[in-house]
Amino acid sequence: QPCTVKLRLWPYDHANPLVPLTGARLTIPHAVLCSEMGAHFSPCGKLLAACVACVPMGADAPVPGVAIPNLVYELRVYSLESRNFGEVLAARAVRAAHCLTSIQFSPTSEHVMLAYGRRHSSLLLLVADGASCVTVHTILEVYRARDMSLARVLPSAEDEVNVACFHPSPGGGLAYGTKEGRLRIMRYDRGGGHRAPVRPLALGRCLEDELLEVLDWSGANAEGLSDGDTDESGDGGGSGAP
Repeated sequence: QPCTVKLRLWPYDHANPLVPLTGARLTIPHAVLCSEMGAHFSPCGKLLAACVACVPMGADAPVPGVAIPNLVYELRVYSLESRNFGEVLAARAVRAAHCLTSIQFSPTSEHVMLAYGRRHSSLLLLVADGASCVTVHTILEVYRARDMSLARVLPSAEDEVNVACFHPSPGGGLAYGTKEGRLRIMRYDRGGGHRAPVRPLALGRCLEDELLEVLDWSGANAEGLSDGDTDESGDGGGSGAP
């Protein structure tokens, strides 16, 4: 089980930065912060996303190294608007919270991306590769923030993600760094425009909605690629089907 922390949000006056922080407006008692990307404020400033341990009624608080039976972890989106500050707007169970390395909103604040830095049985997938099947693991998931429905999945046979982030421009795709020191820059593409030859490093390229790896350390030419299309909400995302 991952370690959890108490996450607090205080009111802050940027015009008076030396005023002590008092009167926390929101306290999340069991937030999972596996890295500096463990929680994220949306670009619109109205939402906060975090992974939270749902401790059963009457159970003791989570203690590092001590397992709690039937403990469930959720990805939650909290409201930061004054009318309902701290209200959980959407939530869904997370299969491998102890493997999380990044949680991030998309540039339009309409999607939330999860990145996984370890391989776990709950993330295992079988992908058809011609006449055979290849064993891969989920490394990225993209959810719709409004209802936590799954929008995209990106599997990989070799990568484990240290950190991942969206391109700052809507539809610009995403980038992630691996534990082996590789940098993957992915761009959503619906098949339009010229496709330059790219060395096939990620299995995401084999699935229904392709992601193009446009930065290749072998020196493959990435010129001629389109700027990248977007899905119905305007964000670039991962590839594949739930």
